[in-house]
Amino acid sequence: MNDLLATPGIRAFLRVWIGLTVSTLGSTLTAFALGIWIFQETGSTSQYALVMFCAALPPLVLLPLAGPLIDRMPRRRLLVICDLVAAAAVLALGLAGATGRLSLPIACAVVTATSAATALQIPTWNATVTVLVPVRHLGRANGLNQLSQALAHVAAPLLAGVLVVRIGLAGIAALDLATFLVSLGLLLATRIPDPEDAGRRRANYLRDLPVGWRAIVAQPGLLALLGVFLAGTFFSEVASVLFTPFVLSFSTPEALGTILSLGGLGMLAGGAVMTVWGGPRRPALGATLFAAAAGFPILAAGFTTSTTALAAVVAAYFFFLPLLAGSSQVVWQKAIPPDLQGRVFATRTAIVMAAAPLAPLLAGPLADGVFEPAMNVGGALAPALGPWFGTGPGRGIAVILVLAGVAGIGVGLAGAAHAPLRRLDRLPVEPVSPKIAPETPAGSSLAGSTLPGGS
Repeated sequence: MNDLLATPGIRAFLRVWIGLTVSTLGSTLTAFALGIWIFQETGSTSQYALVMFCAALPPLVLLPLAGPLIDRMPRRRLLVICDLVAAAAVLALGLAGATGRLSLPIACAVVTATSAATALQIPTWNATVTVLVPVRHLGRANGLNQLSQALAHVAAPLLAGVLVVRIGLAGIAALDLATFLVSLGLLLATRIPDPEDAGRRRANYLRDLPVGWRAIVAQPGLLALLGVFLAGTFFSEVASVLFTPFVLSFSTPEALGTILSLGGLGMLAGGAVMTVWGGPRRPALGATLFAAAAGFPILAAGFTTSTTALAAVVAAYFFFLPLLAGSSQVVWQKAIPPDLQGRVFATRTAIVMAAAPLAPLLAGPLADGVFEPAMNVGGALAPALGPWFGTGPGRGIAVILVLAGVAGIGVGLAGAAHAPLRRLDRLPVEPVSPKIAPETPAGSSLAGSTLPGGS
C-alpha cells in the first residue's frame, strides 16, 4: 500500500478524488433541497418536472459538441472551469434564497448551469484518470469514483431533510459553495499531465466532432459494449420511473423511503468491493455479466409486495451498478488512447444519457394505457397473468418490471456471447497516430488505422 501511495499519479488522483467527492455531496444536497423548495412553494408536479427537464437537457446538447474541447484544453483547467461555473450558479441560488427572490426561472437557470458543468466534468475526469493511474489500478480507481457517487446518493437525502429545516436552502447553498472551494483548492494544488498535443489545437473543430463516434464504430466490440450499456440503462430507467408508483400502489411513502435508503447501502457495498477488488480480470466480459445480474433484482421486484424483500432487491440492484460501471470504464480507458478519450467519452456519455428522457416517454403510457388496464379485474391479461401477479392497481407495473428485468438479463447475456466484445479483453492497446483521427474523411472508417483493435 505504501508503494502504491508513493506513486505520484496515485497521490494526484486521490487529491482530486477527495475534492470531487466532497463537492458531489454538496451538489447532491443542494439538488434535494431545491426539489423540496419547489414542492413547498408551488405544490406542482409539472413545475418540478420542468426543473428536471432543465437538468436532463444540457448533457444531451453539450456533450456531442464537447469532446474536442476536452482533448484540446488542459484537463486540470477544464475541471477548474467546471467547478467555477457550478460554484457561481450555487452562489446565485444562495443569494436569491437569502433575499427572498428565488423563483422558478432562477431555479431552472441554476439547474441548467450546474447540469452543464457536471456533464462536461464527467468525461473530462474519466479521461484524466487514465493519465494519472497505472493501468493495473484502473479498476480500483473507478471503484473509488463509483463509491463517491454512492456516498452522495446515500448521505445527501438523510442530511438534506435535517439541514433544510435547520439552515434552509440558502444555508445549504453556502455549504455547497464551501465544498466547491475545497475541490478547487485540491485541483489547483495538483499537477495533472495532459496527453501530447499532437496537433489537436490546430485541427478543425467541426471536422473533429465526429471523431469520437468513428473511433467507437471502428471497434465492433466497443460498439457492442456501448449497445449493452445503452439498452441496460434504458430498461433500468423504465423500471426506475415506475418503481415509485409501484410501491405506492400497495404501501406508504415512508415505506418507499425506507426501501430506497436501505437500497442505497447496496451501492456503497458495490463501490467498496470494486475499490478493494479492482474488478474482474476480463472487464469486458465482467461488465456484460454484471449487466445481466442487475436484471435479476428488477425481475424479482415484480413478484413481491414485501417491504423487506423489496429493500433487499433494490440493494442487490444497486450493488451491481458500481461493478458494472467500473468494469465498463476500465475497458474504455484501456481501449481508447488518452488523446482520443475526451471525444470518445463525451460521445459515449451523450448516447447513454439519452436513455434517461426516453424511458419515461415509454414507461408512463405503457403502464397507464396498456398494462394497468389489462391487469385490472376483467382485463385482457388478468386471466393468464393474474395467478402470478394478482389483479388491481400496480399489477400492470409489476408485469412491466418483470419484462424489463428479463430484457436486461437478455441484453447482458447476449453481450457476453458476442465474440468481438469478448475480444476486448485480449486485444493489445496500440498507440494511435494523432493526425489520423481529425483528418479522416467523415464517411470513412478508422478500422484500418492504428486505433486499438482495428483490423
